[in-house]
Amino acid sequence: MHRCYICITSSDIALTNIENMRRAGIISIERQLEAKRDQNSQSISQAFQDLTPLITMAKDMVSLAKQITGEISKKKGAITEDEAVQLKAHLLSLGIEEPVTRENVESSSSYFSKLSEECIAVLSDPVSKSGGMLTLFDAYVRVNRARGFDLISPSDFFRACKLINNSSTSPIRMVTLRSQLRVLVNKDYEPSKLKTVIVNLIEENGSLTAEQLSQKRQIPMLLAKELLLDAEDDGLLCRDETIEGICFFPNLFLTNIP
Repeated sequence: MHRCYICITSSDIALTNIENMRRAGIISIERQLEAKRDQNSQSISQAFQDLTPLITMAKDMVSLAKQITGEISKKKGAITEDEAVQLKAHLLSLGIEEPVTRENVESSSSYFSKLSEECIAVLSDPVSKSGGMLTLFDAYVRVNRARGFDLISPSDFFRACKLINNSSTSPIRMVTLRSQLRVLVNKDYEPSKLKTVIVNLIEENGSLTAEQLSQKRQIPMLLAKELLLDAEDDGLLCRDETIEGICFFPNLFLTNIP
């Protein structure tokens, strides 16, 4: 009878230990990932549970704001005019009292008409404070922020903005720049006058970049660049491209030609 002997060396034992440690490490990682998923799931569930009373509370606050506004109107002599203005400003920061929704209007055309009026009321002041020009993206964010939980879609907002130009009393209107970028502007907006203002600013400062113009006019940098390129296309400005970006200068050929 022949006997078989299996020789196990220290290197084999070491490899076995390494393999066991590797398996244990993978199992540990899988368990950690599973625990993390469970924790995230619980956090999400808790967040939605907390959101429900928050929505209810927000509606109550808007209702309270409306009630207080009505009381202010009834008791004009009870508080000073400055106090009334300050209180109304705080109430407006809560958002739109009764946002326009499809459920509380008779038809689709009525919905967009009233939504357009709502956009005018919300955006007129921001447009004026943004150098007389506001991108539709920024306007959309502001409107939805004011509406609270009754958000509107981009397509509904765009249709409402189109109707702004039909209003004879609106202090703002929508225009399309040369690059097809649509913006909201003050009603007295005239491209030629704005270009003159930009050229004068550049002449006063020697040169301006899009970032510098955005700071001086309090407008988004995207709009500042659009306006500079538009003035350049008309031959009013010329550029100098450096590693720091594009700097615009007055076109001296227009002023120095005899």
